[in-house]
Amino acid sequence: MKELTIGYEKPLVSHINTVFRSPTFVQVMGPNGVGKTTLLRTIIGVLRPLKGRVLVDGVDITGNPEKAGRYVSYVPQIATYVLNNIFPVTVWEFVEFEAWAYARRAGLRKDDVVKLVEEVLEEVAIPRDLWGRSVGKLSGGQRQRLLIARALLKRTPIVVMDEPLSAIDIEGKSVVASIVSKLRDEGRIVIVSCHDPELLLEKTDYIMLLGYGEYVVGKPEEVLRLPILEKFYRGSLVEHGKHIHICDYHM
Repeated sequence: MKELTIGYEKPLVSHINTVFRSPTFVQVMGPNGVGKTTLLRTIIGVLRPLKGRVLVDGVDITGNPEKAGRYVSYVPQIATYVLNNIFPVTVWEFVEFEAWAYARRAGLRKDDVVKLVEEVLEEVAIPRDLWGRSVGKLSGGQRQRLLIARALLKRTPIVVMDEPLSAIDIEGKSVVASIVSKLRDEGRIVIVSCHDPELLLEKTDYIMLLGYGEYVVGKPEEVLRLPILEKFYRGSLVEHGKHIHICDYHM
């Protein structure tokens, strides 16, 4: 990200300059409404920044989702995606539809598509007996893993996830956290916005903290310090002994 200013009519965060090299796991944090989702959507090319550029290996993907899609896969917030009975497809069909769209661009055959769908569903630990089930019948954690499976089809070197641990139960969070950690261990750049940083903290290489027009990037031990958190979270932060409580989570 080079001199990147994100926002809509007005800037949310300005002059972002940072470089991430694989393998790297980055957690994007900050209060609600400061620009976390806007940053992620700018990285994947869906939003054009007010200023600056996003580059992958020197290739400018700024505001170009088609070009960005060669390098970056995206997992949206489950709460913003229609995955209920209004969307009457099975688990297999949901992933297969995206697989065929990718196959036409990549020149894959039918056998390749079937194998690819099987691989990604197994990779996110969705049991075979659920593959024929309607998406609307899945739990929140299973739906989140389904969205991740779809994103993994292209085997891109960068995976961006918006709140992958939200709206799912404790067991589902543990499974998703394990999948995210595995992607980093495979050598990818994984960028995740998260309101529950503790679950993924052990694997986190960098924290990118946004708030009130500013940002800071560093290793967790550099960023997750009381003076910095107070600056970015203000009244949302409460210190209690050795613990820091922020909004709806605590570290």
